[in-house]
Amino acid sequence: MDKRGKAALAAGAAAILLLGGAGSLAFWQDSTQSGGGTITAGELALSPCVPVGTTGWEDITGGTAKPVDVASFRIVPGDTLRYTCTTTVSADGDNLTATLAADTSQMFAAGSDPTLRARLINTSLTATSSSGAVLPNAQITEANDGQTVTVAARLTFDPTTPNKEAQNASVTLNNVAITLTQNTNPAP
Repeated sequence: MDKRGKAALAAGAAAILLLGGAGSLAFWQDSTQSGGGTITAGELALSPCVPVGTTGWEDITGGTAKPVDVASFRIVPGDTLRYTCTTTVSADGDNLTATLAADTSQMFAAGSDPTLRARLINTSLTATSSSGAVLPNAQITEANDGQTVTVAARLTFDPTTPNKEAQNASVTLNNVAITLTQNTNPAP
């Protein structure tokens, strides 16, 4: 037998072996239909935050809230200012939980005094439902859908500010973003 014949015989034998010998390669198979349907995504949103009172700003130093005009207020170490606004929550989702927070990353405008900026601390946030209940850890669920929530962000001038640090300095406050971020659902 010549080389071509041997090669053709080898290729034919390999094809038979790959196909499982004589006959065809077959497995039983069946199929059925699964239940179809429509899946609709939920929603997570906040309406614009409307200031409470004239400006939303209050001096809460000493435990008493007094409305202030931040443009004319002269803050001193130990003072705490609070900005309060109301927003309506859209929270529609079967397993939806989310957290309200204040994004202070862009709170101070360019040109604000860096020393005073560094001494303005405690930018905490609290949230209260329309029933007056404080929302623990500012958590939102589908139960809050359609509710008006009062959001209060605090800003404290560090009471341990030494000497005359930051005296007569000023900062310009930008709008602080109130964020509502979905929490991660646990893995199944």
